[in-house]
Amino acid sequence: MRTATDRPSSPIGRARSRLRWYEFAPELVVSVGLGLFAVTEPHAAGAAFKSTKAIDIMIVVGLGWVLLRAATLVFVRLPVIRIAVFAVAALAVLKVVVLPAYHDHTVVEALPVRPRSAAVVPAGAPVAAVDPVKIGAGTLRGIDHRASGSVNLYRQTDGHIVVGLEDFDIQPGPAYALYLVAGADRRDHDGGTRIERLRGNRGTQFYDVPEQIDVSARGWTVLVWCETFDVPVASSTPVSV
Repeated sequence: MRTATDRPSSPIGRARSRLRWYEFAPELVVSVGLGLFAVTEPHAAGAAFKSTKAIDIMIVVGLGWVLLRAATLVFVRLPVIRIAVFAVAALAVLKVVVLPAYHDHTVVEALPVRPRSAAVVPAGAPVAAVDPVKIGAGTLRGIDHRASGSVNLYRQTDGHIVVGLEDFDIQPGPAYALYLVAGADRRDHDGGTRIERLRGNRGTQFYDVPEQIDVSARGWTVLVWCETFDVPVASSTPVSV
């Protein structure tokens, strides 16, 4: 029988005595999930190590996990509560990092058609819709991610420009956004304009270009960017047609 002198006297010693091997199940689940992601999607996983933001996130999450583990060992006596806390943390990590890479979301839209401006329609004549004119076309290419499809630029009859991602398929991931960046074949969004969060990673979708951007002035890169890890995903530089 253990006596009072056999019990650890320090908080760390008492915490170690309470630790059970099965409490590391959440760490095992996260390790397996990240390992499978690295094996099945090596290029996407490797892209994270090219991003300062992604590396910072990994360091912060890692340190936070260790500190939380230490705190729960000292202050939480029941193993079931400690397991529950880290099970939730493990699911959060997998939901942000791993699961989006295997979740395809398809959105198919029709090219929007706007009516002609009343200024160019004779008085009394009906204002009819006119098909937009394609002014640029390009091919979508992946950047450390799989990507295919067409990127087209359309000019509406009222002068507005629309970016069309058509019959495209991008490797899924978290928080993709569409940017327009001045210059051809850009792989970063510095100085670019964020258009909108991507509605899906495959299908056909159309995005309005802000009026202050004149895509006919010089080459522009249509860039898909992962905002969670701050890395490029895919790009295209449409040329005039």
